[in-house]
Amino acid sequence: MKTAAIDTSGSRPWRTKGLVCAMVSGATFGMMPLFSIPALEAGMSTFTVVAYRFLLGTAAMLAMLLVCRQSLRVSFGELWRITVLAVLNIVSAVTLIYGYNLMPSGAATTVQFSHPIFTCVLLMLFFRERPRVLTVVAILLAVLGVAAISDFDGDGDMSLYGVAIELLSGLAYSFYMILVPKFRLQSMDSTKLTFYVFLVSTLLMVAVALAVDGTGQATLAFADKRVAFSLLLLGIIPTALSNITLTIGLRNVGSTITSTLSALEPLVAIIIGLAVFSEPFSMLTLVGFVCITAAVTLLIFDR
Repeated sequence: MKTAAIDTSGSRPWRTKGLVCAMVSGATFGMMPLFSIPALEAGMSTFTVVAYRFLLGTAAMLAMLLVCRQSLRVSFGELWRITVLAVLNIVSAVTLIYGYNLMPSGAATTVQFSHPIFTCVLLMLFFRERPRVLTVVAILLAVLGVAAISDFDGDGDMSLYGVAIELLSGLAYSFYMILVPKFRLQSMDSTKLTFYVFLVSTLLMVAVALAVDGTGQATLAFADKRVAFSLLLLGIIPTALSNITLTIGLRNVGSTITSTLSALEPLVAIIIGLAVFSEPFSMLTLVGFVCITAAVTLLIFDR
């Protein structure tokens, strides 16, 4: 989950810090496959992996809030809205990681990265936002990119199913991004908001994982040190660290630059897929990556 904040960029040192943090955020989000795929390959279900991710990420975010002496007070009205956001967060996270079972993780991350396009389409459909020329071009580029990745391995049904799953992940996340301002939660500190969304997500995911998978799946983390280490890093690096650095980047260099540097996410995922997991890569995959990244970049600067 990625949060939003207001641009308060100031002096040059703070701007440099913001640029570095924005790059770290994009890169660490792209490391999701590096720490989740080993757990999946060890036999752990997607539900249990996501539950551990939120659990450990929540613990890390709580530690940061306590160190910074941030107030944890939240009203009942805020809590039910946070619960809705948590459900969307769960859908996005579960479908993203589940997609790694269906298609190369780099391609899966690239398809999910098209969520800003969904956000624009939803705003036009339900909130009567007028489409701009660059927005239309961006949508067409994104469609072309997704179409290219859908047939990257020459396999019809399996890759199409994987793409559909990742598009669902992007759609859920776009609803999340739209509802944050509509729910008037943007005034809440972004780190605090992320913590509570993770906390509610953890409670819901633990319940779902236990109901669907039982306790046997959960004990795999204790039986295999490699899995335990992967889950620990999953909760810290592409969850807590990525969101913390995202917040710092947004506050110091603004949303436009930070969002642009988030293109490191699918790039890092593709590199990890090639170097670590020997995933297939073709010219169509490259075309899809370029089209989707260009579409998101156009959309960012158009706004």
